Amino acid sequence: MVELPDTVALDVVILPPGPIMDMVIGANRILLAGNPGGGIRLDKEGSLPHISVAIFSAKREDIPEIASKIDRITRRCSPMALTIDAIAKRRAGTGGTVSVFHIPRPDILQLFHKVVMNAIMQYMSPPTGPEIFSGEASQASLDCLLQFPKSSAYARYSPHITLGFGDLPELIPGIDLPVRFEATRVAICHLGNHCTCRRVIAQFDFGVNRRP
Repeated sequence: MVELPDTVALDVVILPPGPIMDMVIGANRILLAGNPGGGIRLDKEGSLPHISVAIFSAKREDIPEIASKIDRITRRCSPMALTIDAIAKRRAGTGGTVSVFHIPRPDILQLFHKVVMNAIMQYMSPPTGPEIFSGEASQASLDCLLQFPKSSAYARYSPHITLGFGDLPELIPGIDLPVRFEATRVAICHLGNHCTCRRVIAQFDFGVNRRP
């Protein structure tokens, strides 16, 4: 088992179901075909397609308590009906273009994000450097982690699934948007370069043992 650093770059994420993961990985391969050195190669083992809920860094010894809190929150929440409605383009910190699957923000997802952010706030620890990531990480990755609470949380939260670097066509053969799916799994992941989810540290299911 890989030893975690003293301070760890973390992401609480929603993991989409298998068919959606396959669709995301397929879109990522189209991007890589046009940009082989793109840097983000998604797969189901070392770079998981995901919807970020909260990106932050925390002390290794606090992870069990963080996981316990996320578990309790997730158990009280029903599986979520989510929709991918468009391919969107964002400007990366390095100046390039990042393509994403845009996901409208239903009230239940916004509430889940808010509750998770409130729960992990006390555990946030200043990042010590690129060594908090899994493997090598760029300054842009560190900046993304640092900026998340101010630029991407609460009212600014914008759920999406990152597809990779490059300008993906809005129409892709075999993908007919909008695509609706049910999200049932949540995970805490160790972040890698470009804030990819390199390794699942803990995993939970929505609504398990949910009390009426």
